[in-house]
Amino acid sequence: MGAVGRSRRRGADGAVGRARAELRMLPYMICVGDAVHNFADGLAMGAAFAASWRTGLATSLAVLCHELPHELGDFAALLHAGLGARRALLLNFASALPAFLGLYVALAAATSHHFQAWIFTVATGLFLYVALCDMLPAMMNVQDARPWLLFALHNAGLLSGWGLLLLLSLYEENIAL
Repeated sequence: MGAVGRSRRRGADGAVGRARAELRMLPYMICVGDAVHNFADGLAMGAAFAASWRTGLATSLAVLCHELPHELGDFAALLHAGLGARRALLLNFASALPAFLGLYVALAAATSHHFQAWIFTVATGLFLYVALCDMLPAMMNVQDARPWLLFALHNAGLLSGWGLLLLLSLYEENIAL
């Protein structure tokens, strides 16, 4: 291809070429970040089940409530990056597998309360990192014609999630199957 074709494809300052390269890297960045996040989920669930089945059940429910929209968002981002639905599902599934590794590591290591405390601390730190560095900026940068409605929906979602976690922690001992 001649110089004219290359410059048209790249644009005058190369911005289009950089955008394409970044878009090509997006699925890999999403999958690596999601794999680390899912490993932390597995650690939290493993340590919780090592403490008691009720704590494990409550933690698993909390993880399910936050993972469902998270994985749907990752799937949408993978589709937006140009992947087909089948490949996006495969990458989403592959990035979910480290959760099992985290679960087994936590179950093996959480034989004492000392290790459980460390695992809970690391998992909590990873959850806070994801919330503060990923979710909060995304919520702050959304432009909408009705900003008050968006503000109300964000806060309703956050408050209902916190309320559910509070109820689970307060009444965890009363859960009976």
